Amino acid sequence: MDWQHVKSREMEYFQFNWKQVTCLYSTKHGNAAFVETFRPVMLKQVHSDTIVDTDVPHRGIGDGLITHTPGIHLGIRVADCLPVYLFNKERVCIIHCGWRGIINGIAQRAARFMDTYVYTLGASIGACCYEIQEDVAQVFETAYGSAVVPRGDKYFLDLKKAVQQDLGIKPLVSSLDFCTKCHPEYFYSFRGGDREARNYAVITSSTAGTTKGLPEETACRTPRQLTFR
Repeated sequence: MDWQHVKSREMEYFQFNWKQVTCLYSTKHGNAAFVETFRPVMLKQVHSDTIVDTDVPHRGIGDGLITHTPGIHLGIRVADCLPVYLFNKERVCIIHCGWRGIINGIAQRAARFMDTYVYTLGASIGACCYEIQEDVAQVFETAYGSAVVPRGDKYFLDLKKAVQQDLGIKPLVSSLDFCTKCHPEYFYSFRGGDREARNYAVITSSTAGTTKGLPEETACRTPRQLTFR
């Protein structure tokens, strides 16, 4: 089972289905129609580790969404960062993973909130193109050594490898293996020059889950400030 390329008159997007769960990833073609069609709940993203429970009142700030409510579309905006879709029989969750979010621990928090899960990865900038500064590389080499790819005097980061270290290889059921910078025919890329436009990643489930609440740490909070470039 893998991601499928869906085309219609109005839009093109990628779709992955897993039992009751549908994961979506927009393209440049019909981006506005994609948002209008699926109408995802979205947040003001701040490169934090905050995951918001949409089943309770919230401030609308964070970098992850989680729900047990069927039919709700949860969405994030990305333009090189990695969207991660997690799901089980009770909940679905989607998180925005840039290097700051990964270091802050957003994938690890999502794993705790979901408890048991499988997950899939959307498209992101690849280690082929994602050059990082030496200070950032040093932080990742300590926590995620295999995710740093040195080439000469430069350092590149594999976002997917870092997230797989946090979430595990066994629960990974699929990956949309495109580099957003290498494939401008499909995706917007910040490193490719798209400063304002964004891709959209969306998850939804057709079946109901548990009404059991999440830990209080899902509440929005001020993200830890990082000074790396």
